Amino acid sequence: MNHSFKRTRNITVFAGLAAYFFVFFVRTSLNVVQPDLQSTFSLSASQFSLLTSLYFYTYALMQVPAGALIDYWGPKKSISLAMILASLGSWIFASAQSFTVLLWGRFISALGVSPVYIAVLKLNNSWFLPAEFVALTGITTFIGNLGALVSSAPLALLVSKIGWRNSFYAVGVITALIGVAAFLLVKDRPSLAGFEDLREEPQLTWKETMDGLKTVVSRRRIWFPTLIYFFSLAPIMTLQAAWGVPLVQNLAHASKIAASYSVMLIAVGFMVAALLSGVLTARMGEFKFAKVFLGTNMILMLFLLTASRWPFWCYPVWFFLTGFTSAGYMPVWNWGKEIAGSKFSGIGMALVNGGGFLGAAFGQLFYGVVLDLLTWKEQPVLAFNMSNLLLAFSSILAFVSLILFENAQRSRRRL
Repeated sequence: MNHSFKRTRNITVFAGLAAYFFVFFVRTSLNVVQPDLQSTFSLSASQFSLLTSLYFYTYALMQVPAGALIDYWGPKKSISLAMILASLGSWIFASAQSFTVLLWGRFISALGVSPVYIAVLKLNNSWFLPAEFVALTGITTFIGNLGALVSSAPLALLVSKIGWRNSFYAVGVITALIGVAAFLLVKDRPSLAGFEDLREEPQLTWKETMDGLKTVVSRRRIWFPTLIYFFSLAPIMTLQAAWGVPLVQNLAHASKIAASYSVMLIAVGFMVAALLSGVLTARMGEFKFAKVFLGTNMILMLFLLTASRWPFWCYPVWFFLTGFTSAGYMPVWNWGKEIAGSKFSGIGMALVNGGGFLGAAFGQLFYGVVLDLLTWKEQPVLAFNMSNLLLAFSSILAFVSLILFENAQRSRRRL
């Protein structure tokens, strides 16, 4: 592998990762501006949950079309268009004078960034060997969660200096610049940069892409990793993207900045686990890795039901451990890719990814509805405890889905 190949590969992957950094930043950025938005627009908990979950509904429903688009159109054009649309969404959001316009801005941002993660995984698949894929997925999710980290306490500090509107205007400018950079720098596969492809990747016609979509959806095994991701992403993303900061503020009586630093540790924990995932899955195997991590995550979610009695120092520790163990879902994209086959890998990974974000959307929406039903401003302990019960139940279902998938895989190998 010559120096020129490595240089081109690094530039391509770096441009894709830069885009994914801001995908995650935008995804989790509303957590710290929740008080500002509620004050400016007089939002209820249900309205705020609708605003945050709209991103995830849109993102989830766009995953299969996005996967088909990436297989047909390629990652370069997909990432470039994604970032330009995300930029437009951020500007609309920042200039909103009504709740309806806020929703439109959030919708356009989610619509734009929906293909980016699968496009980056597709680039990883084209530029690296199969044995490197899980490790590269770990690095990709590390960079994404770095975006989540920056969208917590650092964003809270920025908002305190220049306001939430100017902060989102700035995000819009940066995402547009990244879209231009991706168009100029990304190469979909080595042969487009004058090198030999690592694997055969024929350009699909639209009919072949649609036939591939039907084939992948009809494979029942694809629904196991989809459900695992559905149930495991819902609890962590509900806290990281929407309700973690208000939870700490209300139960620990902490300031917004202190609560933001605590929730930031979700991203830190996940980033540490993401970097270790390649080594750990190689040593433990993907199923054992997932069982140990998601099993521990389930216990932590059950422990959250006692959060109203914790001293403040317990919150950052719990958020770090929860972020760390939530990385147990990371093999789901590899499982989706393997079930779909290399020809339709984008579709397989997108279907699994869509399931996770649909779960995150439901989790946030139901969490906010329960808070409103139990008048969380008047009785926060009862309201947050009951809402946290939903998160614990979801983590249990994630672990059960994993066990069922492992059993199905064992049965298939015996046949």
